[in-house]
Amino acid sequence: MIKIGKVIGDVIESGGVKNVTNNYYDGRQPESEGKDMQLKAETKVPERLKTEEAEELMEDLVDAGMLTEDWQPDGLSGPERALVAKAVCDRLKVNEVWQLFGQLWGEKPETLRAYYNKAMEQKKSLKFQDRLKNILD
Repeated sequence: MIKIGKVIGDVIESGGVKNVTNNYYDGRQPESEGKDMQLKAETKVPERLKTEEAEELMEDLVDAGMLTEDWQPDGLSGPERALVAKAVCDRLKVNEVWQLFGQLWGEKPETLRAYYNKAMEQKKSLKFQDRLKNILD
């Protein structure tokens, strides 16, 4: 039997004991996590990204640590995600940037576009864009 006092990070939540991995000891998962995991499981690679050129670009981003193996952002801020999406689509000559990556990443296209606009207003985005250019060239 697990002694609650000895398990670091235990929290009493909704009548259940939650551990540091956010799973309940009785096997339940918090509602929001289940929805997030379901969304990721349903996310499929759009047809426009199923080309050899697109796969090469995405693999370069995976190798650089910007994307996970399943092409999901890895530790990128919203503006950085938008810059990645725009850079990939520019190289692929694809116009539907926000719809395409919104579908891939499970984000609203309007949100990605807003992040892009925010990135264009930030000086620190220039350094990230240079890094991105070096990765994709």
